[in-house]
Amino acid sequence: MLNTSFGAMLKWLTDGLQHGKSDVLFPFIAFFALQRFLLPITGASGMMISNRLANRIESDIRKSWYEYVVSLDYGSARLKNSGEYQKKIQEAIVSVRTLLNNTLRSLLSIALEIFSITIFSIVFVSLKAGLVLLLFAAFYSTFIIYVTEKRVRVLREIAQSDAECSAFMHDSFINSGSISPDIRNSRVNQHEILLTKLEDKKNNNSRKLFLDSAVSSLICLAACFLTLMTYYRQGAGPTGAIILLATGLAQLIIQINTLGFNYRNILSAKIDIFRISEGLKIREDINVGAASAVFGSSRYDFSFQGFKVAGVASNDTPPIYGVVSINSGVLNTLHGASGIGKSTVARAMRGEIRTSAKQLLVNGTDVSNMESDLLLGKIGYVSQDNIIFNESIIQNLRYGKRDATHKEFVDSLSKVGLQKFSDNLEYVVGEKGGRLSGGERQRLAIARGLLQDCEILILDEPFAGLDEERAYELAGTIASLASGTCMFVIMHQRPESLFGRNSIINQHIMDQHGGKIQIANRRVTC
Repeated sequence: MLNTSFGAMLKWLTDGLQHGKSDVLFPFIAFFALQRFLLPITGASGMMISNRLANRIESDIRKSWYEYVVSLDYGSARLKNSGEYQKKIQEAIVSVRTLLNNTLRSLLSIALEIFSITIFSIVFVSLKAGLVLLLFAAFYSTFIIYVTEKRVRVLREIAQSDAECSAFMHDSFINSGSISPDIRNSRVNQHEILLTKLEDKKNNNSRKLFLDSAVSSLICLAACFLTLMTYYRQGAGPTGAIILLATGLAQLIIQINTLGFNYRNILSAKIDIFRISEGLKIREDINVGAASAVFGSSRYDFSFQGFKVAGVASNDTPPIYGVVSINSGVLNTLHGASGIGKSTVARAMRGEIRTSAKQLLVNGTDVSNMESDLLLGKIGYVSQDNIIFNESIIQNLRYGKRDATHKEFVDSLSKVGLQKFSDNLEYVVGEKGGRLSGGERQRLAIARGLLQDCEILILDEPFAGLDEERAYELAGTIASLASGTCMFVIMHQRPESLFGRNSIINQHIMDQHGGKIQIANRRVTC
């Protein structure tokens, strides 16, 4: 509206000068200076408001995305490429920010310009002049939207061809070993064909863009010439009206030409908003009827009855049968060949991997009807991957129990043989615990697990990557912890070879027979 008011000011100045009123020059200068002052202020105000809105929405999206990712169960995390999802979500956030910061503000500006031009034309010229400008705005906007929709489809085809060329070149780079001249020539020819297709599509788009621009130019030429000539034929009287209409038409054409770019942004944002809503949609909660009554026991029987990972389309892994009986006060172990599914069993027991109905029971209760958070809280897990954060000793321990006391931290370290850090809890362990030895990383992870208020603590391959001496030392620590903790140790070694004499081992063995995996249980004394 401020831009449009300049046309009204010019009309007022022209009419005044035509009638010999030279005193209109000072008010014109004052109003013009005021208008130049208000334009950046109003623009900055609109940008500040839209930026604050965009920042709030971006923060909400990032928060929801983080909560979504960290709540993915194990199967979903494997099936979905979180890195690719993150990249797509980030692209969508940028698109939505552009929509809020630029597109919507520009569309509002276009609507206000059309409204103000129409009002000024009606007030200072005539009702007919205002309606003519409004009709031109409607027709020209429709034309711009139409050609933009056509161009978006062409640009999508160009992007696809460009991606094909990039993929072909990348494939050539990563397979750049010595190849025969025939194969090399064939690859070069294929690349030239792809480049030619891409160039043809770009040239075709350029031709269409030129033709659309030519038609647009003819429409603007006809509208401006016919409208202004109508008032020119009326004589010298309506000079101010011609100036007002000329500035109004100029503003309309500028704003509506911008509409095409904005409309393309809206189409892109529509796709991206749909992508965000799909990525962050509330997933169907299959955790119903939680049964916390199964916990608080001294013995837990996990019965696998043809267990297979739920939700995997091509799940050709053998089903798992058998019972894992975990008893308090003794060493509970599971061993078997590498890749047979020991970690899968552990993750299924604590609800990370969802099961179909009645494929896994704990003390007679179907795990598929239990809340994942309940299982995760009651069954601790120390991964073979040593999840250690680049933070202090005490901060890593707090992930086990946030409100633990200083004494609890020190006791947990003492239990696993890390007394040397008792007086240095602020020691930063480095990325992935790089400033600790392999055994120290394992012990720190176990100490964190001990702090959890859990009924069962699972140690998944705690001896992986350790030399013989450190493996024996850690085995002794685990054996002593087992007397007071319901502990389940997964290992590929035979437990008798690591744990000392007089250790009572509740041993489980995984083996594959006839298309299925069987878990057998036997108690041994070393």
